[in-house]
Amino acid sequence: MEDRKRAAAYDHNDSAPPLKKQATSVNGGSKPHPDADMPWKDDLERFQKDAIWRQMQEYKREKVSLEAKLKEMSKATAYHNDHLRIIDTWYKQLVDEVKLLMGAAEEDAKGGSHSCRPTVYMETLNKFPEHPAFQSSLLFDDVDKFEKHLKSRSEDIRQVISSLLSKSPRTTPEASELQTQLAKKLAEEKATIAELEKALSEKQQLEESLEEASLRYMVAEKKLDRARSLTVAKLEKQYILGAQRPGGDSASAPKEEPSASNGATPSGERSPALEEAHSKLVAVSEKQKEQLQKLESENAKLLTQITDLNIKHSRLTDDDYAHTDLFKQLKSQYDDVVTRINHLEATNAQLREEAAKYRSERTAYRNQVDEEAQNAIAEKEAQLMRAETDLARIRNARDELLADQQMRKAAQEQEKTAATKVQELADAGQARITALESEVQRLRMELDKEKSTSKSVDEIPIEELRTKFSNLERQFSMLNTELSSMQVACKKYSSLASQKVTDFSALEEKVARLIAEKSKADQKYFAAMKSKEARELEVRTLRMQNSKTSDIVSQLKESEAATRSLLANMEKQVSETKEALNLMMNKNYAAQQQVTEKNITIEGLNRQVAELKALSASKDSTLASASSACRQAETEVEGLKVTLADTKKSLENWKNKSLGNSSSEYEMLRTLALCTVCRRNFKNTAIKTCGHVFCKECVEERLTSRSRKCPNCNKSFGNNDYMHITL
Repeated sequence: MEDRKRAAAYDHNDSAPPLKKQATSVNGGSKPHPDADMPWKDDLERFQKDAIWRQMQEYKREKVSLEAKLKEMSKATAYHNDHLRIIDTWYKQLVDEVKLLMGAAEEDAKGGSHSCRPTVYMETLNKFPEHPAFQSSLLFDDVDKFEKHLKSRSEDIRQVISSLLSKSPRTTPEASELQTQLAKKLAEEKATIAELEKALSEKQQLEESLEEASLRYMVAEKKLDRARSLTVAKLEKQYILGAQRPGGDSASAPKEEPSASNGATPSGERSPALEEAHSKLVAVSEKQKEQLQKLESENAKLLTQITDLNIKHSRLTDDDYAHTDLFKQLKSQYDDVVTRINHLEATNAQLREEAAKYRSERTAYRNQVDEEAQNAIAEKEAQLMRAETDLARIRNARDELLADQQMRKAAQEQEKTAATKVQELADAGQARITALESEVQRLRMELDKEKSTSKSVDEIPIEELRTKFSNLERQFSMLNTELSSMQVACKKYSSLASQKVTDFSALEEKVARLIAEKSKADQKYFAAMKSKEARELEVRTLRMQNSKTSDIVSQLKESEAATRSLLANMEKQVSETKEALNLMMNKNYAAQQQVTEKNITIEGLNRQVAELKALSASKDSTLASASSACRQAETEVEGLKVTLADTKKSLENWKNKSLGNSSSEYEMLRTLALCTVCRRNFKNTAIKTCGHVFCKECVEERLTSRSRKCPNCNKSFGNNDYMHITL
């Protein structure tokens, strides 16, 4: 199994560590190649190199396609980098203008002198609120690259900027014109910054390209030195002469293909055309070397200049700021603002003096009104106190009379109830007496009848007497029972009457006690009512005082409002007069400011014109030199193309001469391509373990017959240890 996994002998890398099991001879030397004594060893190596050459050609084609894709990606990357820089610049401008419009830049002005620009703009915006604010430079209509990159979002940007500008404050036409110019300058500044960033990125890419070109130049110089070497020429001559010999050694054939692949001439002697081409190439390389040195020197100078400019740009001094047009313009605006502030401070001091005088007069008038109101309030309070004392005395007398009346009414009601009870008892006794008298009469009448009838008792029959007797007995018994019941009722009546009398006397005592308690409670109630009335009187008094105070306050407010209206009218007249004066002064200041700004703008434009003239002159000279260099390069390229075509033709001729041998060599090569086992099929399958090549049928036959060893070296191989090759 280890033999199957072992790598091929020809794949061994000298720099790699040795294999685990390395076959050695008796004296410690390495085992010779199995095909060292075979006639097709050199052909096999040549075939392998040919396969490698075809694979390298495939790699070159892939490299060309990848380079095309890389160029497209580089273009897209450059476009996107420009887009990102422009968007970044646009957002910076947006942040500056939002700070300017919303007033957030006033806090940033404390950080340094370079942040005073938004503050001055805000002061300019706050001075003249009757005209629209300055035109925004966020749209960059006059910058082609900005317009190109922001075109897809132009609608949203215009809507947002329009809504933002509709809410912005208003300024005068002069200020709006200045702000429009400032917006244009800011847009130009942002565009210049974007171009500078692009130039820096391109410079970095060009530096990388220069490094790569320098590396290629060094490699080409080494190749040129190798081509000039006499030793290399002798070796090539030996290789070519060795390849022409049919029975050459094994080292000559492997060297033939690399020399042809490298583009060297297979002949032993150099022709005059090749010498001429070689001299041309040497001259071109020398020229390129000089140009490269010039470019390196110019690049070094430019790098030093860029470094100095970066250092100067990172650490700008006050003098650098002072020489800028924007600083001069801001300074003139600052002087204008300072003069206006001084004028406003003088006006403010005068207004403060007038306000202090009016305030003292208002205080004196208020004190006078307060004294008069306090005197009137004191008189009214004295009258109110006298009326309150009279009212309290009358109420006390009324309460005493009401209490006496209530006590008398209670005593009369008690006497009436007692007389009513006694009358009821007397009526009941009288009714009982009347009933008893009627009963006594009845009994007397019955006795009289009995007496009258007793004389003739003898005449009455016995039965009748018996019935009468029985009736009388019954009546007698009934009377006895009635008498006993009457006695009982009389006793109960007497006891009930006595009980009623005692209860009534107790009730009278209780009523008397309750009347006394009621009188005490009434007195307490009257006292509480008096205190309540006193509190209510105090509350009414306080309410009256409050209402009077509120009336006085309202009167004072009315008088103060009248005074304020008068003061406002006076101030309005003064402000109108001052406004007319300030308007004339502002017009004068604005005219002076415009003249100063125009002079500054003219100076800046003159400097720009001079710089552009110098730049155009330098560009013309650069363009002329570049065009001449381009023409010279084109002529050199044409000559090199002709030389290359001649060289290729001579190379093909020499190849045909070197390969145009006898048919015996062809037969030998054919025998080399045939399988050494069957001698029928061509070699198309290589064994990985040893590197020997056979036909596919022979290899599969050995696998099926389980004799899995190489016919040449007897090295074992498995099902996965062979591969298809193309000769």
